[in-house]
Amino acid sequence: MRAALGVLMLICTINTARADAPTRSLFPEPRPQVATTLVALPAPPAMQSLRPRPRPTEAVARTQPDRPRSTRQGSVCNNNDIKGTELEPIISRTNGCGIAEPVLVTSVNGVRLKPAATINCNAATALASWIDDGLQPAFRGQVVQLNVADSYSCRPRNNVRGNRISEHGLGNAIDIEGFVLKSGRTLTVEDNYGRQIRVAHKAACGTFRTMLGPGSDGYHEDHIHFDVSQRGGRAYCR
Repeated sequence: MRAALGVLMLICTINTARADAPTRSLFPEPRPQVATTLVALPAPPAMQSLRPRPRPTEAVARTQPDRPRSTRQGSVCNNNDIKGTELEPIISRTNGCGIAEPVLVTSVNGVRLKPAATINCNAATALASWIDDGLQPAFRGQVVQLNVADSYSCRPRNNVRGNRISEHGLGNAIDIEGFVLKSGRTLTVEDNYGRQIRVAHKAACGTFRTMLGPGSDGYHEDHIHFDVSQRGGRAYCR
């Protein structure tokens, strides 16, 4: 009887404990999920280098001087094969004479000029082309020197008073009277105007605007005149 009564009291105690138990969990409730919008923050400024910034790579137009400039080893006219010296502008009191940018040419493509010729770069460049393409092929590469009869000279054409100023007065012309070969032999226009000189003479037509030699007008029997005149029309070759 007593045992039954004890069991009954135990059951009542359990039920009472259940009735008094809290209806909510003792663990903390989870935080409500609130939709949040992420705002992008600006990136921190990049660290600037203390080194100087490189220069812009844009192409910069540079103005080239009109005056012929010397190149390496004493060359002039922007051509390493034309040796010489730049001169100060030649100014003349005679109308039509003078050279704005004269050069004193001592050799061209390895061929000496004796004496050195005072001309402009147009004439010097034409001379270089003729020596390579006309003179040396005609002489099988044997010419080592050109004997110069005239270069810059403020005078009338053919030295005839009343004529127009010669192309020599502008630095456009050079007169050649002889050719010295590797053997030491000298061939002159006056005494040796044969096949080789004729071939070389003819080869200059077009490279030079005017070309006059023996048989042309009676004034060029002992030399060949070459010039780069600015006149129009076809080259005049005699």
